Amino acid sequence: MQSSSLLHPYSYHPVFKTRISAPGHENCTLNLRYELPPILFVDPYQLSNRAETYSYKYAGPLNLEPPGVLEIEVPLHVRYGHTSATGTMFQDAKLSWPDALFPCPLSASTSRPRAELPKIPTEFAAAFEGKSIIRLRSPEGVIPIETIRTPVGSTADVRTVEIGTTVVIISAFLFLVHAVRRTVVRLGSATARLSAKKQ
Repeated sequence: MQSSSLLHPYSYHPVFKTRISAPGHENCTLNLRYELPPILFVDPYQLSNRAETYSYKYAGPLNLEPPGVLEIEVPLHVRYGHTSATGTMFQDAKLSWPDALFPCPLSASTSRPRAELPKIPTEFAAAFEGKSIIRLRSPEGVIPIETIRTPVGSTADVRTVEIGTTVVIISAFLFLVHAVRRTVVRLGSATARLSAKKQ
């Protein structure tokens, strides 16, 4: 059994959380397949910070304490959307729950054959070669889709934002020029005083 939810669904950095109850099959590996809409992408840097969380290691022939429930959090980023001329302040993106697949040795299960796999890119299909597949289902009566809602700007505000940005950049530049000039004058007068003392 699996379920998914979004943490921070109204931000540019949501986290897609999937909860899986362990099916109890030995020698099977868990594979989650995500289909992301074009506005979303996985954050590889934050994902690498969670690498230890996703691996479960043990030594010996028997795992005495397998996890009963596994939670996987995938950090996402939302691309900035186009400005809105209609006054809508948010852009919605639909995100399907991942397919949870357990490829197992043929002797471990008599579950679904390979023909019933969802369409998988060829670079990922090797994990399923010569194996039977256990596909976890969503709970009955649940729509396995999450909605990410992110704010967008208004086209009416574009001119104000452009002018404000220009003023801030020019002000910062003038401040830096002033600070450099003061530093040069201060260092120049200190050098002049030092050479006057030497004479």
